[in-house]
Amino acid sequence: MMASVDIPAAGGSLLPAAEQDALTATLARLLVRFRALEPLYANQGDRHEYDLALHRLEGACHGDYTFRAMAGLFAGDGLTADTSARDAYMARSVRWHLERLDPGARVVLVAHNAHIQTTPISFDGPLTGLPMGQQLQRALGDGYFALGLTSVIGVTVDMRRDEKAPFGFTLDDMELEAPEPGSVEAAFADAGSGLGIADLRRARTEASDSPDRIRLQGTYVRTPVVDAFDAVLSTPASTVTKDLRI
Repeated sequence: MMASVDIPAAGGSLLPAAEQDALTATLARLLVRFRALEPLYANQGDRHEYDLALHRLEGACHGDYTFRAMAGLFAGDGLTADTSARDAYMARSVRWHLERLDPGARVVLVAHNAHIQTTPISFDGPLTGLPMGQQLQRALGDGYFALGLTSVIGVTVDMRRDEKAPFGFTLDDMELEAPEPGSVEAAFADAGSGLGIADLRRARTEASDSPDRIRLQGTYVRTPVVDAFDAVLSTPASTVTKDLRI
Protein backbone atom coordinates (compact mmCIF):
# COMPACT_ATOMS: atom_id res chain seq x y z
CA MET A 1 0.00 0.00 0.00
CA MET A 2 2.64 2.51 1.00
CA ALA A 3 4.39 2.30 -2.36
CA SER A 4 1.63 4.42 -3.86
CA VAL A 5 1.66 7.20 -1.28
CA ASP A 6 2.63 10.68 -2.50
CA ILE A 7 6.42 10.78 -2.03
CA PRO A 8 8.46 13.93 -1.49
CA ALA A 9 12.04 14.19 -2.67
CA ALA A 10 14.26 11.66 -1.01
CA GLY A 11 17.35 13.85 -0.96
CA GLY A 12 16.87 14.97 2.62
CA SER A 13 16.93 11.38 3.87
CA LEU A 14 20.32 10.84 2.21
CA LEU A 15 22.03 13.50 4.31
CA PRO A 16 24.02 12.31 7.31
CA ALA A 17 22.05 12.68 10.55
CA ALA A 18 24.30 15.47 11.78
CA GLU A 19 23.71 17.50 8.61
CA GLN A 20 19.96 16.92 8.80
CA ASP A 21 19.93 18.14 12.39
CA ALA A 22 22.04 21.17 11.50
CA LEU A 23 19.69 22.07 8.65
CA THR A 24 16.61 21.76 10.87
CA ALA A 25 18.20 23.86 13.62
CA THR A 26 19.32 26.54 11.16
CA LEU A 27 15.88 26.83 9.59
CA ALA A 28 14.22 27.01 13.02
CA ARG A 29 16.58 29.74 14.23
CA LEU A 30 16.15 31.69 10.98
CA LEU A 31 12.36 31.53 11.24
CA VAL A 32 12.35 32.77 14.84
CA ARG A 33 14.76 35.58 13.97
CA PHE A 34 12.80 36.59 10.88
CA ARG A 35 9.61 36.87 12.89
CA ALA A 36 11.29 38.69 15.75
CA LEU A 37 12.80 41.32 13.44
CA GLU A 38 9.60 41.90 11.48
CA PRO A 39 9.47 45.68 12.20
CA LEU A 40 13.03 46.11 10.92
CA TYR A 41 12.66 43.97 7.79
CA ALA A 42 9.20 45.33 6.89
CA ASN A 43 10.40 48.93 7.21
CA GLN A 44 13.51 48.34 5.13
CA GLY A 45 11.50 46.82 2.28
CA ASP A 46 7.72 46.72 2.11
CA ARG A 47 4.99 44.72 3.76
CA HIS A 48 4.34 42.41 0.80
CA GLU A 49 8.01 41.53 0.35
CA TYR A 50 8.33 40.67 4.02
CA ASP A 51 5.14 38.60 4.09
CA LEU A 52 6.21 36.70 0.97
CA ALA A 53 9.68 35.98 2.34
CA LEU A 54 8.20 34.81 5.64
CA HIS A 55 5.75 32.53 3.87
CA ARG A 56 8.55 30.97 1.83
CA LEU A 57 10.69 30.50 4.93
CA GLU A 58 7.77 28.76 6.63
CA GLY A 59 7.54 26.57 3.53
CA ALA A 60 11.19 25.58 3.88
CA CYS A 61 10.61 24.62 7.52
CA HIS A 62 7.52 22.59 6.67
CA GLY A 63 9.38 20.93 3.81
CA ASP A 64 12.25 19.96 6.10
CA TYR A 65 9.78 18.53 8.60
CA THR A 66 8.00 16.61 5.83
CA PHE A 67 11.21 14.89 4.72
CA ARG A 68 11.60 13.52 8.24
CA ALA A 69 7.91 12.64 8.54
CA MET A 70 7.93 10.67 5.29
CA ALA A 71 11.14 8.89 6.25
CA GLY A 72 9.49 7.87 9.51
CA LEU A 73 6.36 6.74 7.70
CA PHE A 74 8.27 4.42 5.37
CA ALA A 75 10.49 3.18 8.20
CA GLY A 76 7.43 2.34 10.27
CA ASP A 77 8.46 4.43 13.27
CA GLY A 78 6.87 7.80 12.41
CA LEU A 79 4.56 9.78 14.66
CA THR A 80 0.81 9.60 14.20
CA ALA A 81 -0.43 11.86 11.36
CA ASP A 82 3.05 13.35 11.04
CA THR A 83 2.67 13.94 7.31
CA SER A 84 0.08 16.64 8.07
CA ALA A 85 2.80 19.30 8.14
CA ARG A 86 2.94 19.60 4.35
CA ASP A 87 -0.84 19.77 3.97
CA ALA A 88 -1.06 22.37 6.73
CA TYR A 89 1.34 24.57 4.77
CA MET A 90 -0.57 23.96 1.53
CA ALA A 91 -3.82 25.01 3.22
CA ARG A 92 -2.14 28.06 4.70
CA SER A 93 -0.82 28.96 1.23
CA VAL A 94 -4.36 29.00 -0.18
CA ARG A 95 -5.54 31.21 2.66
CA TRP A 96 -2.46 33.43 2.24
CA HIS A 97 -3.48 34.17 -1.34
CA LEU A 98 -7.16 34.59 -0.47
CA GLU A 99 -6.26 37.17 2.15
CA ARG A 100 -4.56 39.22 -0.55
CA LEU A 101 -7.22 38.93 -3.24
CA ASP A 102 -10.28 41.11 -3.66
CA PRO A 103 -13.28 40.28 -1.45
CA GLY A 104 -15.38 37.57 -3.03
CA ALA A 105 -12.52 36.28 -5.18
CA ARG A 106 -12.47 32.54 -5.89
CA VAL A 107 -9.55 30.18 -6.33
CA VAL A 108 -9.51 27.00 -8.41
CA LEU A 109 -6.92 24.70 -6.86
CA VAL A 110 -5.80 21.56 -8.70
CA ALA A 111 -4.36 18.89 -6.43
CA HIS A 112 -4.34 15.16 -5.79
CA ASN A 113 -7.59 13.72 -4.40
CA ALA A 114 -5.71 12.75 -1.23
CA HIS A 115 -4.86 16.41 -0.64
CA ILE A 116 -8.28 17.94 -1.39
CA GLN A 117 -10.44 15.42 0.48
CA THR A 118 -11.94 16.61 3.76
CA THR A 119 -11.59 13.40 5.77
CA PRO A 120 -8.39 12.15 7.45
CA ILE A 121 -6.02 9.93 5.48
CA SER A 122 -5.39 6.43 6.79
CA PHE A 123 -3.46 3.55 5.26
CA ASP A 124 -4.00 0.05 6.63
CA GLY A 125 -5.59 1.46 9.79
CA PRO A 126 -3.26 4.03 11.41
CA LEU A 127 -3.98 7.74 10.94
CA THR A 128 -1.47 8.99 8.36
CA GLY A 129 -2.34 12.64 7.92
CA LEU A 130 -4.88 15.46 7.99
CA PRO A 131 -5.22 16.61 4.38
CA MET A 132 -5.24 20.15 3.08
CA GLY A 133 -8.93 19.86 2.24
CA GLN A 134 -9.89 19.07 5.80
CA GLN A 135 -8.02 22.12 7.05
CA LEU A 136 -9.49 24.38 4.36
CA GLN A 137 -12.99 23.17 5.16
CA ARG A 138 -12.43 24.03 8.82
CA ALA A 139 -11.24 27.51 7.85
CA LEU A 140 -13.64 28.30 5.00
CA GLY A 141 -16.70 26.20 5.78
CA ASP A 142 -19.08 26.04 2.83
CA GLY A 143 -16.69 28.31 0.94
CA TYR A 144 -14.57 25.22 0.25
CA PHE A 145 -15.78 22.76 -2.40
CA ALA A 146 -13.88 19.50 -2.94
CA LEU A 147 -14.32 17.98 -6.41
CA GLY A 148 -12.66 14.57 -6.71
CA LEU A 149 -11.55 13.15 -10.05
CA THR A 150 -11.40 9.47 -10.93
CA SER A 151 -12.01 7.00 -13.75
CA VAL A 152 -13.54 3.58 -14.17
CA ILE A 153 -10.81 2.07 -16.36
CA GLY A 154 -7.74 3.21 -18.28
CA VAL A 155 -4.13 3.95 -17.45
CA THR A 156 -2.73 5.92 -14.54
CA VAL A 157 0.75 6.56 -13.19
CA ASP A 158 2.20 5.19 -10.00
CA MET A 159 5.10 6.60 -8.05
CA ARG A 160 8.12 4.36 -7.57
CA ARG A 161 10.70 5.42 -5.03
CA ASP A 162 14.06 6.09 -6.63
CA GLU A 163 16.62 7.98 -4.58
CA LYS A 164 18.71 8.61 -7.69
CA ALA A 165 15.86 10.48 -9.42
CA PRO A 166 15.78 14.30 -9.11
CA PHE A 167 12.65 14.33 -6.94
CA GLY A 168 13.11 10.99 -5.21
CA PHE A 169 10.70 9.03 -7.38
CA THR A 170 9.90 8.05 -10.95
CA LEU A 171 6.51 7.62 -12.62
CA ASP A 172 5.45 4.27 -14.09
CA ASP A 173 2.39 3.68 -16.26
CA MET A 174 -0.13 1.33 -14.66
CA GLU A 175 -3.17 -0.29 -16.24
CA LEU A 176 -6.19 0.13 -13.98
CA GLU A 177 -7.98 -3.02 -12.95
CA ALA A 178 -11.76 -3.25 -12.78
CA PRO A 179 -13.18 -1.18 -9.90
CA GLU A 180 -13.32 -2.87 -6.53
CA PRO A 181 -16.74 -3.54 -5.01
CA GLY A 182 -17.61 -0.76 -2.60
CA SER A 183 -15.61 1.86 -4.49
CA VAL A 184 -17.05 5.04 -5.98
CA GLU A 185 -15.67 3.84 -9.33
CA ALA A 186 -17.80 0.70 -9.06
CA ALA A 187 -20.84 2.88 -8.44
CA PHE A 188 -20.12 4.87 -11.60
CA ALA A 189 -19.59 1.66 -13.57
CA ASP A 190 -22.89 0.22 -12.33
CA ALA A 191 -24.68 3.43 -13.29
CA GLY A 192 -23.24 3.19 -16.83
CA SER A 193 -23.08 6.97 -17.01
CA GLY A 194 -19.78 7.25 -18.92
CA LEU A 195 -18.56 10.77 -18.26
CA GLY A 196 -20.50 11.81 -15.18
CA ILE A 197 -20.50 13.80 -11.99
CA ALA A 198 -22.09 12.84 -8.68
CA ASP A 199 -23.27 15.52 -6.26
CA LEU A 200 -22.37 13.93 -2.94
CA ARG A 201 -23.82 16.65 -0.77
CA ARG A 202 -27.31 15.34 -1.49
CA ALA A 203 -26.15 11.76 -1.09
CA ARG A 204 -25.15 12.44 2.53
CA THR A 205 -28.78 12.51 3.52
CA GLU A 206 -30.08 9.98 1.01
CA ALA A 207 -27.52 7.17 0.70
CA SER A 208 -27.54 4.28 3.14
CA ASP A 209 -24.89 2.17 1.42
CA SER A 210 -22.33 4.69 0.20
CA PRO A 211 -18.85 4.00 -1.27
CA ASP A 212 -16.09 3.45 1.26
CA ARG A 213 -13.05 3.88 -1.04
CA ILE A 214 -11.71 5.80 -4.02
CA ARG A 215 -8.76 5.17 -6.33
CA LEU A 216 -5.34 6.36 -5.21
CA GLN A 217 -3.18 5.95 -8.30
CA GLY A 218 -2.95 2.16 -8.64
CA THR A 219 -4.60 1.29 -5.33
CA TYR A 220 -7.38 2.65 -3.11
CA VAL A 221 -7.71 4.82 -0.07
CA ARG A 222 -10.50 3.83 2.27
CA THR A 223 -12.65 6.75 3.38
CA PRO A 224 -16.36 7.59 3.48
CA VAL A 225 -16.42 9.11 0.00
CA VAL A 226 -19.65 11.08 0.46
CA ASP A 227 -18.04 12.88 3.42
CA ALA A 228 -14.62 13.25 1.84
CA PHE A 229 -15.79 15.09 -1.31
CA ASP A 230 -18.61 17.43 -2.24
CA ALA A 231 -18.73 15.87 -5.71
CA VAL A 232 -16.80 13.35 -7.78
CA LEU A 233 -16.21 13.61 -11.53
CA SER A 234 -15.63 10.28 -13.27
CA THR A 235 -14.24 9.81 -16.76
CA PRO A 236 -14.91 6.59 -18.70
CA ALA A 237 -11.17 5.95 -19.11
CA SER A 238 -8.07 7.75 -17.92
CA THR A 239 -4.98 8.31 -20.05
CA VAL A 240 -1.41 9.33 -19.33
CA THR A 241 0.21 12.48 -20.70
CA LYS A 242 3.48 11.54 -22.35
CA ASP A 243 5.15 14.93 -22.87
CA LEU A 244 5.71 15.86 -19.22
CA ARG A 245 9.22 15.68 -17.79
CA ILE A 246 10.16 15.45 -14.11
